[in-house]
Amino acid sequence: MARSVSTPAKAVAVVVAVLLAASPASLAVHDYGDALHKSILFFEGQRSGRLPPDQRLRWRQDSGIHDGAEAGVDLTGGYYDAGDNIKFGFPMAFTATLMSWGLIDFGRSFGAREEAAAREAVRWATDYLMKATATPGTVYVQVGDASRDHACWERPEDMDTPRTVYKVDAAHPGSDVAAETAAALAAGSIAFRDADPGYSARLLDRAAEVFAFADAHRGAYSGSLRDAVCPCYCDYSGYQDELLWGAAWLHRASRRREYREYIKRNEVALGASDAINEFGWDNKHAGINVLISKWRSIGPRTAAIPAQTPEQQSRATSSPLPCAPVLRAGRCALPSASVVERGAHMPFPDPDVVPPGSGSPVDHPLRSGMPLTHLIWHVSHV
Repeated sequence: MARSVSTPAKAVAVVVAVLLAASPASLAVHDYGDALHKSILFFEGQRSGRLPPDQRLRWRQDSGIHDGAEAGVDLTGGYYDAGDNIKFGFPMAFTATLMSWGLIDFGRSFGAREEAAAREAVRWATDYLMKATATPGTVYVQVGDASRDHACWERPEDMDTPRTVYKVDAAHPGSDVAAETAAALAAGSIAFRDADPGYSARLLDRAAEVFAFADAHRGAYSGSLRDAVCPCYCDYSGYQDELLWGAAWLHRASRRREYREYIKRNEVALGASDAINEFGWDNKHAGINVLISKWRSIGPRTAAIPAQTPEQQSRATSSPLPCAPVLRAGRCALPSASVVERGAHMPFPDPDVVPPGSGSPVDHPLRSGMPLTHLIWHVSHV
């Protein structure tokens, strides 16, 4: 007697049949070039301040041209947050960092026109952040009263709500927003290194100053400013990840060993090994791991990896993993592709290779539980 087919099996068979019957013409075709163009163009619609002659979204006009006046500073420019008219420094700085990262790693794939437009989008943010950090020991982190603004739906050109200015300083710390601002300036310095070397140098110098301030006066800005930034952009995850993130970007921009040593020295205190898989304006841990995994040479190769036995070498070189490590002359040579560039496939180090003093085998660099210092050690000894 024929065996009956289970309901789940029937469902799977139907899905497979439908997929096989679908013609190529019926599959959606996405124009990613157009998506990139519109993503960059979007930021022109968010611009605050006096708009340039080459502004492409002509329905937008000058707005917020007196921002900062109540505090005696120039805080014109930058980006409005969303559909409101507030300039929140924390998410704006994160946005600038990510836009710069995209340019750094993929800018040449944008095409000359879109690459130039993306760089201008970054400059609109970094110009503002330079103004916001022009006073030593102070970072201006917000323009506008969120409660009043959100109660009134109007165009930025017509807004008549208070343009209250908020800042962090030694007495009112904000390591999170300050370190993210430092990261944005450092990443921007890389994005402009070839296109505008002078501007790049100024961004990097300011990034180092702002990071030093963020580290010297530790604390969450939502604890200092409270209702002004909450609940919109409270720092829910703490400021520790931003200090690591800022140090990582300063290392990449400057190649100064002090920033790598900072991360190693503060691993425990700043929670470098926290197993967190999210990434966004508030929580940077996943991004920190990806960024550090891309470092190919971050200092002298002072420690030797233990020599491998033939069995270990055979096991490593015959691994079926698409990004398996290849051992050469007793070293575990990692492929140069990054997590992002290879669909999140990180090479798995040989399980018997142990960093000096670690007391445990090297795990996958992004897997839960691996100390960040092990990851730093690993990518600096290839």
